[in-house]
Amino acid sequence: MLDCYQQVYCANTMERSSLTQILHSIIIADALASPLDNLSAEHIHNVFGTIHDYTDPTPALKHKLHVWKKPGLYTALSQYCIILSAINAQLTTYSHKHILNFISSLGDSSSILRHPQGFLQHLNSPYDAPTAELLICIPTLFFLHKQNANSIIHFILNHNINATVCVSSLFVYILLEQIIMRQFIALDGAVLQQTAETTLQFTHTHSSAIFENGGNPQNIIEAAKDLYSMMMQLPLGNNLTHFTSYCLPFANRWSKNAYTRLTVNHPFTLLPMALYCIQTFEKELLLSSSLHQGGKTSLLVPLVALIATALYGGDVLPKNLIDTIVNKKRILQLLESLQNNSLAMSYLTEFFQNEKKLTQKEHEELESKLKHIASKRPPSKKSQDAYKDMTQHVVESWTKLDKAKWKKERRKR
Repeated sequence: MLDCYQQVYCANTMERSSLTQILHSIIIADALASPLDNLSAEHIHNVFGTIHDYTDPTPALKHKLHVWKKPGLYTALSQYCIILSAINAQLTTYSHKHILNFISSLGDSSSILRHPQGFLQHLNSPYDAPTAELLICIPTLFFLHKQNANSIIHFILNHNINATVCVSSLFVYILLEQIIMRQFIALDGAVLQQTAETTLQFTHTHSSAIFENGGNPQNIIEAAKDLYSMMMQLPLGNNLTHFTSYCLPFANRWSKNAYTRLTVNHPFTLLPMALYCIQTFEKELLLSSSLHQGGKTSLLVPLVALIATALYGGDVLPKNLIDTIVNKKRILQLLESLQNNSLAMSYLTEFFQNEKKLTQKEHEELESKLKHIASKRPPSKKSQDAYKDMTQHVVESWTKLDKAKWKKERRKR
């Protein structure tokens, strides 16, 4: 196995087509899964049956229409991955300042970035919560011209300093690096054990750099030990119930909540769940099957998509999803420019100026839906009518009680 962290290597040695394909899979998975985020598996099945297309979540939202998202429209997570990929492609090593400067140059980011969650709400300072958004952004590191340990650590800790997030992000990076370099061509227990062992070694070897970048080396090493222990006997071949009961204790050690399922937003739940999906489901149905697991689908499905696409290529992406995603033409143009290493900053700026229009249009559609629902509600009763109904109910109730009492007294006579 190559010790890639002791040497500098060039992103050009990797296939740019593979990297852009992974980015494309993240965007498509995000657009598919985000509208159905936080719905249970049972609710998704009962309302929609089997899902293979971008789906309007309205029938499943009931009285929570305010969380509606436009089907087929990707969110801030994909938008940020696009920014990272495009700017990293022009850099030697990662610079968080370059990312923040570009976002600042666009003006009000709230009018562009759609439904930001986790660290995306706190880009100016490191986030410190065990959420899995950063795992989805890890492939963008491979667009850098050179990579080394300090650059990887700088990237991770500028976004999230939580120990479980750090080691899970490292795990995904090391796994992807080996897949892209074609040292791994399938996921099995041995591959995951080797990746976890390398992750643990990395945290020991680079503890000084972790500290210098604002991380807590001791906590991160302890989290890496737990991830290593989890991966040592990860029961991928078992049913989901057994798999869940095996994984949950590792996540619960690092959470204030006692989780009961693997589809919650925590890196020590979503990472093994993604690996389980990839190992269990047919590659052509991976996105749909992962979506049907419910829960934090906005992160689970993109995580499945990016790892599976690295393994299997474009076979993971259904043609109907590629063809019907919102803003298809601009996305494909951007990906082609990235692949050819010819993406100009002026085009990137233009791309995100157009994103403002998409964000505004989604907002207008939501407002229209909310007004439509409000117009269907029965008119509320005036306070006097409500008081009259209440007093009438009270009088009727007391009348019934009095009548029952009178009958009882009459029997005694």
